Amino acid sequence: MKYMRVFQTLLAFSGNAPPQLALTRELVDRGHKVRVLAHRAARERIESTGAEFVEYRRAMPDLDLTRPETDPIRDWEARTQLGAAKRLRDGVIAPMPDGTRDAIEMLEGWSADVVVFDWLIPAAAIAAELAGVPAAALVHCPYPLPARGAPPLFSGLSPMTGPLGAVRDRLFDRITRRFWAPGLPVLNGVRAEYGLAPLKDWGDQVLGARAVYVMTAPELDFSSKAQLPTNVHYVGPAFEPFQTEWESPWPEENTDPLVLLSFSTSYMDQGALAQRALDAVAGLPVRALLTAGPALDASHLRIPANARTVAFVPHRTVLPHASLMVTHAGWQTVNAALADGVPLVCIPDARDQPDNAARVVFVNAGVRVSKKSSPSKLRSVIASALEDRSIEQGARAMADALARSDGATVMADALERLPVRNVVEATTPHGSPAAS
Repeated sequence: MKYMRVFQTLLAFSGNAPPQLALTRELVDRGHKVRVLAHRAARERIESTGAEFVEYRRAMPDLDLTRPETDPIRDWEARTQLGAAKRLRDGVIAPMPDGTRDAIEMLEGWSADVVVFDWLIPAAAIAAELAGVPAAALVHCPYPLPARGAPPLFSGLSPMTGPLGAVRDRLFDRITRRFWAPGLPVLNGVRAEYGLAPLKDWGDQVLGARAVYVMTAPELDFSSKAQLPTNVHYVGPAFEPFQTEWESPWPEENTDPLVLLSFSTSYMDQGALAQRALDAVAGLPVRALLTAGPALDASHLRIPANARTVAFVPHRTVLPHASLMVTHAGWQTVNAALADGVPLVCIPDARDQPDNAARVVFVNAGVRVSKKSSPSKLRSVIASALEDRSIEQGARAMADALARSDGATVMADALERLPVRNVVEATTPHGSPAAS
């Protein structure tokens, strides 16, 4: 059997575990040659999968979203959700010319069979188009492009039916296209530089890929009910391997419900929110575990007697023991909790988090509360959620939906079915212990 050369780009940084890396590891374990173009802060995470790391030379090589001083986007400084979204948009647009040059140089020096790119990095799609290599886009959030009948990303809204809902959706569709409009001249400028025809819409660069893989179950995303392009596929969640054993820091006789607290691996100025959550669980008959991650300095927090903090522990190691998760509602965190049937208290901050929280509430797998809520308000919400059997049932229903398919396996199978232009010998036989 022959094996592929796969060129992958992704947005990763020190400390985070994007679901795209589950595909990276799956491809490596099957013996495929994988090179990943990313920022230098992600080197360790990428090399741990067995893939070869290649550093961006031009496109913000120092980017690391775990620290404010290495975050060029700084969307957490914005006063409004729209302002934060604009900063994120501009952070996607600005590096496109440099990112395209980096990707083109890599493809010129290494003949790939397929390009797999983060939907936020369309520069790689341009490079693939120029080289004539098939490309696949990975979506690690709710489906991000306009879809009739679904509220747009960054709105935080739920679906609305009837004539009023149709009017609202048409209005937001126009607003969304206008929002991304500043990127179109930049995109087409890069395309023109390399002799490619202009596009009519920003999203056409992503949708021009051979396939667009949305890494969740369709039941958890509003856009799955819309009429999407035929190359858009919901493949299920993608998780890297994780330990199955977890050593509890509490005595064995303590059987209070376990509440897992998590507020992002990237810096979002979340210290005050984490403190309010800790103050909220103080005095409740629970065991509270805060996973601080690289972006949150737990030494500056007041830790109540019933709480513990850890710098890092794989969420899926702890979640089978948890009764509730209190979280910023990052998409991978939401998918991880629901994959284990754990209901959520969502305290969204920015980015796609309000959208993710809206989806959790819509499927009755959790509740949503404002990030400005006082500790007493949060305490009341957490206590009620622990007693709410309906959201427990909703979370279990989502666990069943998410368990239907493994995104990494589905995507790897699909990529292997693509016509292969270049072949290399396998480095690891498919089905070896490394792949199991």
